[in-house]
Amino acid sequence: MLFVILLILLVTVIPDIIIWNCIVTPIWTEWKWMLCLPTAIIFVLMAAGLTTHKPRGPMVRLFLGAMLFLAIPKLVFAVIAWPFGWIVGLTAAAIVFLLFAYASTYGWLRLVVKEETFEFPDLPDAFDGYRILQISDLHIGSFARHSEFIQKMVSTANSLNADLIVFTGDLINVKESEVRPFVKQLSQLKAKDGVLSIMGNHDYYDGNKIVNTEKEMGWKLLLNDHVDVRRQGQIISVIGVEQTGRPPFEARGKLRKAIADVQDGAFKILLTHDPSHWRMEVLDTTDIQLTLSGHTHGGQLKMGSLSPARLIYREWSGIYRQQGRIIYVSNGLGGRLPFRLGAWPEINMLTLKGNKTTKAFCGRSIS
Repeated sequence: MLFVILLILLVTVIPDIIIWNCIVTPIWTEWKWMLCLPTAIIFVLMAAGLTTHKPRGPMVRLFLGAMLFLAIPKLVFAVIAWPFGWIVGLTAAAIVFLLFAYASTYGWLRLVVKEETFEFPDLPDAFDGYRILQISDLHIGSFARHSEFIQKMVSTANSLNADLIVFTGDLINVKESEVRPFVKQLSQLKAKDGVLSIMGNHDYYDGNKIVNTEKEMGWKLLLNDHVDVRRQGQIISVIGVEQTGRPPFEARGKLRKAIADVQDGAFKILLTHDPSHWRMEVLDTTDIQLTLSGHTHGGQLKMGSLSPARLIYREWSGIYRQQGRIIYVSNGLGGRLPFRLGAWPEINMLTLKGNKTTKAFCGRSIS
């Protein structure tokens, strides 16, 4: 938290110093105090969010919006105007503002399917070509006025004919009532081996109701448990743990309990919401071959390999390999703030292969 506060101070205060001392001409001296108004607004919203004890509430959304539409364009203006003049700086800031406007109107509704192929030498032969569709971080309350997006997601997911659908947490923002209008649509998600799910940190805000709602939708919620998927006498074990990861979220996962009855030598797939869990416990103390996570949203702002998520998470988007194991982090679909640029809303079609050691990737937009 201290790191985040310091970063906010740098992003907001340093541009003010540059603008105040290096850019503003003496003609503007009488009015240049007004240039600090965006920073003052951001600090008021940040203080309000910290003192209401409701970090998931509207003040956080207002604060994030102020950072995107006030602080970052002003930072761009200061950095570029200082060496190149205020006209060039203002043009650059306007471009950033327009990109962010697109991200908050159309970008967060631009559904993308990402397809990946993973090779494992110990994958049971019967599961060669097995297709898993990962859905993550729906934050469905953000789509209250966009039910057509949810229907498009469900229709697209079903059209991919997955063998198994997994949901890696954060069905809601705050309340279970957010999902009630969408129960019928989400119940339509179908795969040969069903829909398995886990809880995300947001789901615990209304946890007991979420458990019942997912059961009503026909999803099998894994609470520190596992299921065996069978093909031709062979199995893969899909393990689901409760929230475990970085603070401030409470650690509820019990991985040892979840894998206690897993068959020796079984091929294992772990569903864990926060990718930090991979290095905290999974990588060095288990033989789990594939881990699927979400939580980071890809920062909701991604330019190539750059994203604010990189400042917090070591594994934050896409594929990571170590010690012959893989973690895949989905950018997910939603977020508390309706904003996506680069890290478009995505569902992930993951194909398991046991023979060749090649890697495939492609992405496509769903219009």
